[in-house]
Formats: sequence, C-alpha cells, structure tokens
Amino acid sequence: MGLESFLDKIKEGDASPNVWSTIFEKSFYYYWLQYIYDNSAELRCFNFKIHEDTIKKFSQQDEKRYEFAKVSLQKLYAEQRDNWFQEKDVKPTISYFEQETQKQTKHDEIRQFIQKAYDLVLALKPCWLMSPLMVSEYIPPELVPFDVVIFDEASQIRTEDAISSIMRAKQVIVVGDTQQMPPSSFFSGIGSDDDDENQDEAPYESFLAECGKFMKEFTLKWHYRSQDESLIDFSNKKFYESKLVTFPSPVKDKNRGIFFHHVQDGVYERGGKSHNIREAEEVVQLALCHVQQNMNLSLGIIAFSKKQANAIEKKIEELGQTNDELAEFCQDDSEKFFVKNLENVQGDEADVIILSFGYGRDKEGKFERKFGPINYPGGERRLNVAITRAKHKLILVASITPDMLSGVYSEGVICFKEYFEYIQQVERERTQETNSISSNPNSLLIEDISYALQKEGYEVETSLGASSYPIDLAVKNKQQSNEFLLGIECDGLTYNKYPTARDRDRLRRMVLEKMNWQIHRIWSKEWYHNRDTQIKLLIKRLKQLEVQ
Repeated sequence: MGLESFLDKIKEGDASPNVWSTIFEKSFYYYWLQYIYDNSAELRCFNFKIHEDTIKKFSQQDEKRYEFAKVSLQKLYAEQRDNWFQEKDVKPTISYFEQETQKQTKHDEIRQFIQKAYDLVLALKPCWLMSPLMVSEYIPPELVPFDVVIFDEASQIRTEDAISSIMRAKQVIVVGDTQQMPPSSFFSGIGSDDDDENQDEAPYESFLAECGKFMKEFTLKWHYRSQDESLIDFSNKKFYESKLVTFPSPVKDKNRGIFFHHVQDGVYERGGKSHNIREAEEVVQLALCHVQQNMNLSLGIIAFSKKQANAIEKKIEELGQTNDELAEFCQDDSEKFFVKNLENVQGDEADVIILSFGYGRDKEGKFERKFGPINYPGGERRLNVAITRAKHKLILVASITPDMLSGVYSEGVICFKEYFEYIQQVERERTQETNSISSNPNSLLIEDISYALQKEGYEVETSLGASSYPIDLAVKNKQQSNEFLLGIECDGLTYNKYPTARDRDRLRRMVLEKMNWQIHRIWSKEWYHNRDTQIKLLIKRLKQLEVQ
C-alpha cells in the first residue's frame, strides 16, 4: 500500500512515535488534495477575486433578468390587447361596453355583462382576483377557460367549493400549507364558542389535502417574516420537520422575540359572556404601551375565542374615549392594527402580535379544560397560524401556566402546552444571556477561522442560527456585546445545501443584508493556500466596520 517508504522516512526523522499517526493523516490528506487538483482544472485554477467578480456580475444580471421579465410580460399583454381591438368583429362588443358605461341606472348584472363582453374584459384585465364563490356567481361556465387558475390559501378551501374554478381552467396551480388552517365552520354556529358539547366540529378535508394525494408537490422552504428566530423555531421543529430556512438576527434585542405576560387575577366568565375581562384589560394596556413607545410598528391582537376578541375590542373602545392616540391608532380602517380570533387571522401579519388565551379559572376557582377551537381536530394547525404572524415580537397573555394544561389529550392543547413551555424556556435563556448553542457540526475550516479570530482578540460564535442553514461564524462587536459586527460564510456544508447559484450566491446574501448583516466570504481553497493573507483581509474588514 506504499506505507513502507513512509515508515522508512519517518524513522529517519526525529519525530516522536506518538505523532506518527498525525503525520500520516496530514500527508494522506495533502496527497489526496493534490490528486483532486490534478483531476479538476476548475478547482486547480480557482481564484477567489475572479470568482467573486463573476458572482457579482451574475447577481446584477439575474436582477436585471427579473425586471426584464416583468416589462416583457406587460409588453406582451399590451400587444394582445391592441391586436384584439384591431379584429374585425369586436365593434358590437365595444359598443355594448360603451353603452353600459354611459348608463346612470339599470346596468346589466355582472354575470350578464361578463358573458356579453368576456373577450373585451380579458383584453383589458387579463388577471382576475376572485374567491371560488365569486367565480361561480359571476363567470358563466360555457365561456373560454382561463389559461391558469391559481388557488391561494388552499388549506382553507373545501373541495366542493373549488370545482367551479377548476372547470374554468386549462391549468391549475394550488398553493397552501397543510400545517395551517383547515376548512372550518367553528364560529358559524349559534351557540357559545366555548360550549364544546354544542359544537359539531367534524374536520373537513381541504382542497389542498385532496390535491396532495395525486399532484406533484414543490415546497417553499425560505421563511422571511420572522426577524427573530425564536418566533418561528417552535413551528419549524414541530410542524415543518426543521426544513424551513430561517435567518438569525445580527442584533440580540431584548425587545424582540417571544414573551409571556401572566395575568394572575384573571377570571374566565362562563355561560353567555365566555370572556376574561381582566386579561382583556391587560391586553389593552400592552396595546397602549405599544402605541406610546412603538407607534411606527404595526400591532395585531389575536384571541383564542371570538368573545374574547369582542371583549378586547370593547375595552379598546372604552380606553380610546380618553386617549386620542390609542383611538387613532386602533381605528377600524387602520393598516397598522387589527383584532382577530384564531379562525380568521390566516394571511395576516404584524410587527408585534399580542396573543390572548382568555380561558382560565372561573370565579369559583374551577378550571374546565374546554378551550374552544384548539380542542378540536386541526386545533394544532390553528395554533400554528396564530404563533407565526409576528415579524418582531409576540407576547402571550394568559391567566394560566402551562402545568394547568396537563391531562388534556387534544392534539391542539398538547401543542399549546409545549409552545407555552417553549416561551418560558426562551425567557429563561434570555435572562441568563447564554450564547446560542447550535446542533450543526463545525468543519475544521470554521474551527480554524474561529481560532485565528480569537487570537486577534475577537469573540466568535460558530454555526449561528436555529435552522439547519446557519451563518458559519459571527464576530461580536467589541463596543456592543449584543450585536454582531460581521457574519462570515464559507463554501462548506451550508453553502452546498443550496441547489442553485441564485439561492446560495445572491438570494441568501440579499436576505441577510436586508436584516442589516455585514457578510464576508472565505473560500476554502484560498484559506488553505493563503491563510495569512486571508486573515489580514478579514481583520482589515473588521477594523473598517469598527470605525463606521
């Protein structure tokens, strides 16, 4: 095997026998690397300056291509519209359209108008936004079908409601999340929304679930909403098998993330009221603090029941009578504020979310484990929707503690108990100011870069991030210990997980820089051959950032 010559040479030297295995290992990898270089011209001739210049040019051209595609599409539709108006038999349709626009009253019904002027409407407006029920109501089925029909939030659509739209399509694209809100009629009943026995909440099979049985699936993995990973980490692990690509924040901000606000004297009123007034009052006080301190950030309040949402709205209205600032911020038509319940919040988002549980002990101290929507099949999916609406911060307001949820075997309640405990764990870690510990293994390259930076007096965290796509190294700011001065990414495990150049070389960096990260790239070949030069370039970059 060629070991004889190696042993002869090592015996001739003065190396101690206890390091012979290390010498052999280093020699083995050295010659293996030389073999790779000899058989790969691209790797052998790799130059990091030329490669980074290529990435820069690619990124610029890729962005231009995206903008060009939008302009080309607009031009295509304009040409199709102009061509339609030049056809010989369009005059009757145009005349009908002009007659309808000149009428003051007695216009044709929308369905009748579309039937008579369908080609004209398509020429003017080729893209329509409608609900499945509107499609049935307004578009006659005998008309020429749409080229493409796209269903969004398909987990909330019943199959029977989707059929009318499918009939009017040449091609169907179905978009949705099987881990989010199922079709439901929970709040459409007459009785109290906490009366479990009176509710018939049989789970409906969604259109999305039916399509998943035979249609090819493409998963969107990138998660952009949460600016603090603690907001999405629970759902990523619980519902998405840790497959979401999430991004760590460059600032450890104690005003971001997830928090628990305990209302110790909260009382849940059963019967017709079915709400928790003390908890509603606390929620409104938190909303007032938000308005006074962070008016530039949007605020959403999500209640676990419809009647708790109503109680919160009433308390906001009462306090707003004596506080103009709150009243103005919480106007019904505000784009920066909403109060909703679990069943109608899917699709919404806000910078800050206040989550009101509402349920708790009654005035006799009795605690009945009936929690409305989350008690039923699909309750865990309703919860998943609610806890993933926040961009910066989520506050759980509750009159109970997680131990009070023991003994309930509903999947939704079990999931909520786990989430409750997760919040408390995150709060403990925040108080202890512990460094995040990643389960992602570090390569020898990352360890060597970390060692070189520590020798220069920098504090470094490796594999920063909660997902399986971490930042390889993050260098702390000496002046601000809660901030990272620089993120360092290598061409190792994380880099190679991305399937396309657009993902790994443009979009990932774009997302990180939008979150205010400064990113520095180190290529393994350059570090191996020019370690000292790469260290000097890295330290120079850090020094520049320190004086900015």
